[in-house]
Order: sequence, then structure tokens, then C-alpha cells
Amino acid sequence: MKTPSIKKLSEIFGSNAKQAKTILLMTREQLIALPAGAARVAECYHAPTTQDIRMECLNVLGEFHGVEGFDTKQGECLYLNAGDTYTPTLCRLNGSYRVTSWGDIAERHGNVFGSIGV
Repeated sequence: MKTPSIKKLSEIFGSNAKQAKTILLMTREQLIALPAGAARVAECYHAPTTQDIRMECLNVLGEFHGVEGFDTKQGECLYLNAGDTYTPTLCRLNGSYRVTSWGDIAERHGNVFGSIGV
């Protein structure tokens, strides 16, 4: 799994960049031990994926507006909602995390719903 550097994470997490990097490298059990991870597991009827728990923990840490996602021709893209399509945020695509905007990913990899007018 590829993750951004602490320097890159500081662009969106500020002084919490080191903690964000730590969360990106945690195991499922470590994530569930965090308050945000435990809350995510408790609110789901079916067990959430590890990536789901990880993104929710990062969402809480960075005080974003939730975890959202969409399907691309390259697979599912999960991102932390930063409030605007082209505001840099943390995105997960094909198992790699990167600091970019979800709008750039949608343009580059194509939103699968774009071709059917939804």
C-alpha cells in the first residue's frame, strides 16, 4: 500500500500530518482501538472494511465533511470530503493513498456514471 509522505500529508492535515501517517499504517485491530474506529464499527450492521475504518479515522482527525466515494474505470475511489471538487484531499484509488482532488481523479480515470448521464 502506497501512502503519501508526512510532508505531503501536512498540506491537508497540518500539524496532525504525523498522526495521519500513523493511521495510514495501522492494522485493523489498531484502527478499531481508536475512538473513531470503534464508533464506525458500532454504527454498521455488517462489519466495515479496513479501508472504511481507516478513512473514517482520518476524516475525524482532519475534521473533514465525511468519507465519500465513486466508481471509476480504474476501480472505486474513496476520498475525504474537503468541501469542493478541486480542493486537495486524501483519496484512495487502487489501494494507494494520495493527496489530490477527487475532481482530478474523476477527470483522469473517468466516472463510470458520466457516460450514462446520471
